[in-house]
Amino acid sequence: LAKLLGYSYEIVYKPGAQNRVADALSRLHETPSQCSVITIPHWDFMEHLRQSFAMDPTLQEFIQKIEASPATYPGFQIIQGLIYFRGKLYIPSDSPIKSLLLNEFHSSLIGGHSGIQKTLGRLKENVYWDNMKSDVTNFIKACSTCQQTKHPTHSPYGLLQPLPIPTGVWEDISMDFIVGLPPFQHFTVVFVVVDRFSKAAHFGMLPTHFTATKVADLFATMVSKLHGMPKSIISDRDPIFMSKFWQQLFILSGTVLRMSTAYHPQTDGQTEIVNKALQQYLRCFVHDQPKKWGAFLHWAEWHYNTSQHSSTGFTPFEVVYGKKPPSIPQYVSGTTPIEALDATLTDRETILQVLRKKLLKAQDDMKKFADKHRIPHPFKEGDFAYVKLRPYRQTSVAGHRIQKLAKRYFGPFKLIRAMGPVAFELALPPDSKIHPVFHVSQLKPCFDPTNDSSPLPSMNAEDQLVIEPLAVLGWRHDSDGILSHVLVQWAGLLPEDTSWEPLSDLKLAYPQFNLEDKVAVDGGKDVMDPVNEAQLEEPMGKGKRIKSKPIWFDDFQVSKPK
Repeated sequence: LAKLLGYSYEIVYKPGAQNRVADALSRLHETPSQCSVITIPHWDFMEHLRQSFAMDPTLQEFIQKIEASPATYPGFQIIQGLIYFRGKLYIPSDSPIKSLLLNEFHSSLIGGHSGIQKTLGRLKENVYWDNMKSDVTNFIKACSTCQQTKHPTHSPYGLLQPLPIPTGVWEDISMDFIVGLPPFQHFTVVFVVVDRFSKAAHFGMLPTHFTATKVADLFATMVSKLHGMPKSIISDRDPIFMSKFWQQLFILSGTVLRMSTAYHPQTDGQTEIVNKALQQYLRCFVHDQPKKWGAFLHWAEWHYNTSQHSSTGFTPFEVVYGKKPPSIPQYVSGTTPIEALDATLTDRETILQVLRKKLLKAQDDMKKFADKHRIPHPFKEGDFAYVKLRPYRQTSVAGHRIQKLAKRYFGPFKLIRAMGPVAFELALPPDSKIHPVFHVSQLKPCFDPTNDSSPLPSMNAEDQLVIEPLAVLGWRHDSDGILSHVLVQWAGLLPEDTSWEPLSDLKLAYPQFNLEDKVAVDGGKDVMDPVNEAQLEEPMGKGKRIKSKPIWFDDFQVSKPK
């Protein structure tokens, strides 16, 4: 300030348009006066509660007792005609207002469908009534929204029910497919067949688009000509195994087909384990050249069948043929004493007896271990239950974005009859295409059967969601100017579920969808305005540093001190 006092100043007027350095205070204008309005929300709940207290003779009598003898009712006090207990509003046990409060503190946007403890905590901060925890628990258990959208926190229902131990080799088998492999001589699928007794397996190759007839021919070549027809076959609910041709074929041969229940493939767990072992073997040898997997398939089968099984202690080859598998390279005569050779020869019947005992022990151990993480189910015939569906199991062009916020359970539906210890048949709608038998781990008890039943999503024969494109809203091109993606609106879904999908995938998944009517796919004139994403998400440019003298530098007029 002392330095500035040494200058003499000359005040010169400059028009506002030329005065670029004027600050906000020098140009401060008084704003016109405004009328501010304050809105205070009014909650009618207290007034309604006060009126209900005044109209209830029992409560009025209770209020008179509290006012007459406060010491007899410690913690109670009367304020403006309402009863308070320890500073919290007291609600009578038979008051209809309890339902209003439970809905407000649990089902509203503020309540957020919280659990028992959180909902109870919110209520306890404001009100009190007798047996509040029990009422909150029962209310949340009967909440249909919670039942359909929340995952259960308890262990899965249903103790393990092991399949009967087979009595002979290749009498009881299981089968499955490994799909999605790179093409090897037009083959992309491995057909896996496993003997449940010896654990032996056969692997065969199939093309991408195979039929039940093709699978039956391969089964006859792989299994039937070597071991005859089995007594039972365990599989999942693959469309091939569900076809009339496949089922009629094995009915005529006297073979019992055992399918897994809907969304519960654990019935065929043995084959799933073999699938993992086979994929791991192939991955080790063809990871650098995946399309050559077929050349190693027979070696993978030999490796598996000559490897000792953990549950039996024998190799599958030894169980089937009653002798050790031949070594590779071949045994050189004279390197092993004859006594050692004789000691390795075991009677075949003895091997089978020992094998059966070990399988029983392994099964008991498996059941004990599995039941530690399971609980008995509470269901019985005539009950109502919600059913768990996973409709986005398929790898569709719609992706999995919608699944995260979709319902987890649907229903409730009535349990018609028990299909064994851990499965029930449900009374699904007549137009439902889902297999009606479910494992109890896919069910959730319904504590209020009066709730409206939520409709099942549209499903096909493979228990997959039926989702169809409705319209194409836009498209975008790649760096070469070729149309690559389209913006798809899906039938039956919300507008925010629209998604960008590769054009090639959309054509392959929905060949019946006429894209030419929606967008100029093969060139020509566009029928709609393309979406310019560059305008929607234009990146912010990098700031530039000003190195030259600012334009307002000459606006300062300062005279030197005299």
